[in-house]
Amino acid sequence: MVTISNFERYVLPKILARGEDYYDSGAVLEIEEESPGEWFATVCGTEHYEVIVSLVGDEIADWECDCPYDGNICKHVVATLLAIRDNRSKASCFLSAKEVDARMNIPGKSVSEIVKDKEVEQVLRFAESDKLSGFVLQYASSHSDFKSALLETFLPKKPVAKLSVDYQMEIEKCFNSAYKNGSKRGRYYEPEIDWDEVSGKVDGYLAKATLLLQRQDLEEAATIALQILHSIGGHYIEEDFLYNDGYIDFGISCEDAGDLLLKVVQHSDTAQALKENILSEIIQIGKMATYREYDIFDMDDLIQQIMLSVQSKEEALATVNQLIMEKKEHWDLYKLVIRKIEILKELGKIAEVETTISEFLYLPEIRRQEIAKLLEGKCYEKAIGMLNEGIVIAERGGNLGTLREWQEQLLSIYEEVHNVAKVIEMCRLLFIHTNGSLDYYHKLKSLISSTDWKEYLSTLLQETTFFDYWGSGNNKAEIYIEEKEYDKLFSFLSAVKYRRLDALVQYASHLNVTHSSEILSLFTDDLRVYAEKNLGRNHYEYIARVLRAMRKLNGGKDAVKQLVEEFRVLYKRRPAMMQELGEF
Repeated sequence: MVTISNFERYVLPKILARGEDYYDSGAVLEIEEESPGEWFATVCGTEHYEVIVSLVGDEIADWECDCPYDGNICKHVVATLLAIRDNRSKASCFLSAKEVDARMNIPGKSVSEIVKDKEVEQVLRFAESDKLSGFVLQYASSHSDFKSALLETFLPKKPVAKLSVDYQMEIEKCFNSAYKNGSKRGRYYEPEIDWDEVSGKVDGYLAKATLLLQRQDLEEAATIALQILHSIGGHYIEEDFLYNDGYIDFGISCEDAGDLLLKVVQHSDTAQALKENILSEIIQIGKMATYREYDIFDMDDLIQQIMLSVQSKEEALATVNQLIMEKKEHWDLYKLVIRKIEILKELGKIAEVETTISEFLYLPEIRRQEIAKLLEGKCYEKAIGMLNEGIVIAERGGNLGTLREWQEQLLSIYEEVHNVAKVIEMCRLLFIHTNGSLDYYHKLKSLISSTDWKEYLSTLLQETTFFDYWGSGNNKAEIYIEEKEYDKLFSFLSAVKYRRLDALVQYASHLNVTHSSEILSLFTDDLRVYAEKNLGRNHYEYIARVLRAMRKLNGGKDAVKQLVEEFRVLYKRRPAMMQELGEF
């Protein structure tokens, strides 16, 4: 009889040695007793191999490995058997929750006598939480008894007939026990609640609810999510988050809780009674002042989604029609329309689907879907017609972003069908609407003949409004440089009224050959005004940076020397400025 104790006798020496090497090197990545005597392991070899071992007491009844070895027992099975034996040889020191409960009833025995260990207790006092968590995670992955005790203790399975309130006190305590010690209110408003601590605890309960959902403990998961939404609604203080650094966002916690509730109500195993109970609870939570007065979370949208998921298709259709009437002017009306279309499709009402789409084509989101379908079917003429209709609507409504989107799609279609005249037309419009995008400038230049280009560009620039900004570059200046229009570039820079020094620093080098003296004159005039009006180290550093740019131009060294001497006389009582001018 082959047992866990003597299996080595039945294994080829070479295979045994390799299996021992695998086990000693930690190649058994995961091992778990999924049911009594049924062991599952993952062993790392050339690939990750799955091993199954069946034990009846100590007897090895069966084994299986998905590696290509065609002999009796492979090295992966050997490594797994060694891991099982090692696992079983350890003292069974992990008590299940039921075992603890049973022992608690033993006369003369206390829980502390049964469970607690003085050395362990001392270690837990100083062990770092992240290292302790890592140890528990790693140990539970390879010790099924410990894992079972852990899950049974912290995620006990229990039948419930209705939404429980087990988590009410626990989650409420997260908010009520997180007051800062010695909190002071001085000149500036300071929250009394440690919201970092609260947020961390709430995240922990959300993680627990997610795991419960995965285990199909649907009611428990829903209870946690509902209580989180209720507690946030009851304790949220708007003033505490007006000046926070952005790391704490209970809107995200609400979204996560809402997503959990939606997954529960949409789960195939969720009872109708639970769905209706969730809907009832969430409607009451939605009435809380926090969700009505502050823009923390769109509770109405969540209620609608749950309502539509809980109701029958016919009821949901009636509800969504009512909501569409109520939200005709709301920004997210399209979500309801999309939901209506989905319900109509599920009910097989195809004619009503088409009618609904036609009715709401003025919404960009609906039009976008229809255009995508046309493009997928290469129905370019119909797509062009729909895009042109969308452009008219966008222009009428002043929706510049949508207008640009439709124009870009038209451009893409015209490029696909090689309609050069239309490509030029769309690039021209997009150049104007994007305030002189260099991408469309380059496309136009590649499509228009060199003999016509100068005149075409001149007209195009007159039709376009350019942003007057500096730093990453100015499109109009960049075009003048590429076209070698240096006189126009100088005239453009001369006319700049805001932050001209920045413009000069950025583009003066391109005018060094043709306009160095004029550029130096502009630099000098602007620096004199800047130095007179601005005090402080940062401003003096900026003056030094501009002087360095001036010094690189033809005649720049003399101009800088003269200007610096002037500043040393005028501003000798500005020691910080004198320090910055020391390099000149």
